Amino acid sequence: MVHETTRHTRDFTVISNRLLQHRHLGGVAIAVGCHMMSVAEGTSVTIRSLHERLGFSRQKIADALHALERYGYLRRTVIRTAGGRLVTETVVCHNPNARTPEAPIPKPPAPERTPAPTPTPPPTTTTATATATATATATATTPPATPPAPRTHRPLPPVPHPGFPARELLRAALHVLVTLRDTDPRLHCSEADAEHLTPGVAAWLERGASPETIRHALTTGLPTALLHRPAALLAHRLATHLPPAPPRVPPPPTPRTPAPLHHCETCDTCFRAPPTTPCPTCDNPDTTPAAYVPAPVDAG
Repeated sequence: MVHETTRHTRDFTVISNRLLQHRHLGGVAIAVGCHMMSVAEGTSVTIRSLHERLGFSRQKIADALHALERYGYLRRTVIRTAGGRLVTETVVCHNPNARTPEAPIPKPPAPERTPAPTPTPPPTTTTATATATATATATATTPPATPPAPRTHRPLPPVPHPGFPARELLRAALHVLVTLRDTDPRLHCSEADAEHLTPGVAAWLERGASPETIRHALTTGLPTALLHRPAALLAHRLATHLPPAPPRVPPPPTPRTPAPLHHCETCDTCFRAPPTTPCPTCDNPDTTPAAYVPAPVDAG
């Protein structure tokens, strides 16, 4: 084979042979890596855009990105934007291994020859006293070094709370939250994070969501990269994907009981009214309770 080379003056990209002739990377991974190194910064390099540009299947492109990430040619980090949205930041490394075993190790510089120190005469009493006084003054005026402040995490996003936080409801919510790591081991929360997230899961349960629905909403579509703080992602999803409250069903109306039936013997009038009510016809206060007995129907 003979190379016919021409010097490039514009529109070219320098790519190392370590990537082009990598023994453990396949052709798809090398092609994806070369394409990502040749495009400008800010270009979309999602699986969908690479599929539309290169023509490989999405599964092959995903495997190629994982291979490039494994050998240091790619770094993907999940960051939060100013609007609170989680996005994946992709960094393409053109030379991930600047110091490799094949590269020669530079030799340490030869030690410089310094002349022998000239002996100094012993200090006199006046000089020694002045030096000791200056040292004591500098020690007294130098403020003590303050220890660095401990690193604190930002507070977690707020989560919804149930209207009636019953003990059984909170216990069921905690069980759903703890078992999320069975689906994805990255969703492991500390005790403080679980105390913050449990009311949010309880609010979902109170609104009629089943544990399987909550588990599917919290574990589906997670980023493939490392989750730096899973509790923040869970709190965001609990607040933004909260299902609507079920409609309130009004209680059935109370059946209305009619007033008792009374009979006035003076004017032979029957009426319904509360007890001790005088007759509305003759104003007789002495009325007696009466029972309604329907008259027999004449068959003929």
